[in-house]
Amino acid sequence: MDRLSPLSAAFLAAEDADPECSMVIGSCAVLEGSAPSVEEVRELVASRLELAPRYRQRVRPAPLDLRAPAWVDDPGFDLDQHVVARALPRPGSEVELAELVGEVMDARMDRCRPLWEMTVVDGVAGGRWALVCRVHHTLADGVSGTELLRLVYDRVEPERPRHEVGIPKARTGTAQVDEALRAVRGGFALTGALAPVHGPSVMGTLRTGRRYAWRTVEIESVRDLRRGLEVTLNDVALACVAGGFRALLERRGLEPHPRALRSLVPVSAWAGRSAAAPDNRVTLVLADLPVDLESPVRRVVAVHDRMARLRRAGEPQAGLWIQRLAAAVPYVLLGRAMRLLLSVPQHQVATVTTNVPGPTVPLACLGRRAEAFLPYVPVADRVRVGVAMFTYCGHLTFGLTGDRDVDDLEVLADGIESSWRELVGTAGGRP
Repeated sequence: MDRLSPLSAAFLAAEDADPECSMVIGSCAVLEGSAPSVEEVRELVASRLELAPRYRQRVRPAPLDLRAPAWVDDPGFDLDQHVVARALPRPGSEVELAELVGEVMDARMDRCRPLWEMTVVDGVAGGRWALVCRVHHTLADGVSGTELLRLVYDRVEPERPRHEVGIPKARTGTAQVDEALRAVRGGFALTGALAPVHGPSVMGTLRTGRRYAWRTVEIESVRDLRRGLEVTLNDVALACVAGGFRALLERRGLEPHPRALRSLVPVSAWAGRSAAAPDNRVTLVLADLPVDLESPVRRVVAVHDRMARLRRAGEPQAGLWIQRLAAAVPYVLLGRAMRLLLSVPQHQVATVTTNVPGPTVPLACLGRRAEAFLPYVPVADRVRVGVAMFTYCGHLTFGLTGDRDVDDLEVLADGIESSWRELVGTAGGRP
């Protein structure tokens, strides 16, 4: 019997602590051609369910919470409850699609059933359709969740080689000692990042309902900039997010202070492991986004330097060691500690920004090619705005989640896109 890891259990505890929170991750794919029937999609999923046995399992709590919840087979599994159909109101524009994505993702999942769902969406403008896939975060993280796209998608051509990004697993005794020392240093670094964010920020109490927006850019357009500055795509993307939040703060009349926007940045820990099976293998860094800098190029350099410094300090390793230590604590104590911690409003993290590498070649569902994938990240615990980034076929899509009361989410989206365009115009890497 597989039991939930402390991290996976924490996502359930987050929902228990906040009735306005829905801890689901996922994506909305926009596909060419007319929509297949929901029966066709069900037949496709049914033929491939053996690739993901956990999709037939539900979470079962232990008596009196003496042990972590377990994954058990659902004797009443009904595929019809997990693959459903919706239709967009005319004209089926981006506005209507964004509204539907926010509505679907906001709905809590029934824990009496397996924690996943697919929604076939008819009526997207241009004679297209969409497929919204969502899973509870306790079932998978961004990387393993992407692997599960194989339940409904086929590659149109072979996948191109791609370097895996993550935290390598230490195997030798010397490496373990080095990792432990870095984890200790990282623990001190994380402690220093737990000071409250400066002044008014974008945090606040969550309400019922979610807003969603997205922007898509071409990765190749910043190739010369990345080479000139010797930075990664993730550096550029985070810098653009910082530019978007700067625009949002200024629109609200708030100071873009250097410590106004601390972000939780997930870091994959799948290196050296297969991500084919659903699970959560992720750690984190806590980074202050440089919203105080006006120059988009200076923001890129600042993000690069800060992320490198946090990695050198060992923040990702500290996160992994905290999870290992938590796994050694009796769950009856750990569960109570998590619930107590989550019941106290936090003031240290203003947003979450996650970047997941997607397929480098086109995917198709039932012969219909996917034109774009729009990623979704949940918000919780006073984090009212989150940003998910997903790469697909040479494009990077920023998916923005906002609390229903965040009626200026498009300001953030426009600010991110504007920052990217400014960087495209400065290919020489000059501030």
